[in-house]
Amino acid sequence: MNFFTRLESKHAAMQSADYDLDKKMVQFNSWITPDEMEELIKLNYDGNRDFNKPNFRRLVREMNLNRWVLHPDSIVLVKVDGEWVGLNYQHRGNAQIETGVTLPYSICIYHEKEIYKYLDQNKTRTNADVLSTASDIVYPIQYLLRSATPIAKANPDDVLPVLQSQIGELLTEIEYDIKPSTKNGNVWKQTGFRAAYAMAILTNTVTHSAAYEIYTCLTRNDIKEWPDLFVDLYRQVMERRIMVNRSGVSLDNDFFMRGFYAFANYDKDKTTVAIHSGFRQNVKSLVCEYMKDYSFDTLELKAA
Repeated sequence: MNFFTRLESKHAAMQSADYDLDKKMVQFNSWITPDEMEELIKLNYDGNRDFNKPNFRRLVREMNLNRWVLHPDSIVLVKVDGEWVGLNYQHRGNAQIETGVTLPYSICIYHEKEIYKYLDQNKTRTNADVLSTASDIVYPIQYLLRSATPIAKANPDDVLPVLQSQIGELLTEIEYDIKPSTKNGNVWKQTGFRAAYAMAILTNTVTHSAAYEIYTCLTRNDIKEWPDLFVDLYRQVMERRIMVNRSGVSLDNDFFMRGFYAFANYDKDKTTVAIHSGFRQNVKSLVCEYMKDYSFDTLELKAA
């Protein structure tokens, strides 16, 4: 029995139900082929939200990586004047057509089109929520994936391998051992700076013991006891001596790049954090090379 035959059968059962709520909505599960989805896309509600290409590309990537699972978030269909109208699956549907795979879905048949205004209002769970991990551990991982790999929007399956690696161990160390202050404006709590700590160690730019001692000093000691470069970095930001690049998708983020510089040169005869193009490019090369094992880049490029 193909999808549309099942759909009509479920709708007929809904209409003849002897319980009032069962006449308003019925849900069932079904495999849908790419050809069937092409027909479903033609039924897309004219008032649907604008097509979001990044969301579409993210879904294509999930399907290419065989991460798609039967999910309680249903495709919603309504029959209006004898014609089917699809309310909330244009991104999933177009992604499936792009990938050409047959996928399982939860299907909801609703009794009136007005339900559309109530869809997609729930707050999405974050990767930190899904992985039951502190957000200040997950955020630097997401930053590194966005900035140093082709992954535009990391999901839990992208984050988990990094979380379970040495990167995750170092970020966990920051969160639970070093414990930087979370006061507003604190430089050392920033996502980019946490990522710089992990990457400077893992690219053998600074020893773990030296970086740990420095970060602990920044967190617990008076500014007079900080290494000169970190004092300068702090003042550059807090005294607004630089226009801070806070990008969450680039290694040029100043908390990351200047933090990396400070860790790399803390024991050199330098007192000012001044980033030159050669240093900047070298850092990007080191970090991208280290992160390539977590990028799934072949499938990501295919999805693009």
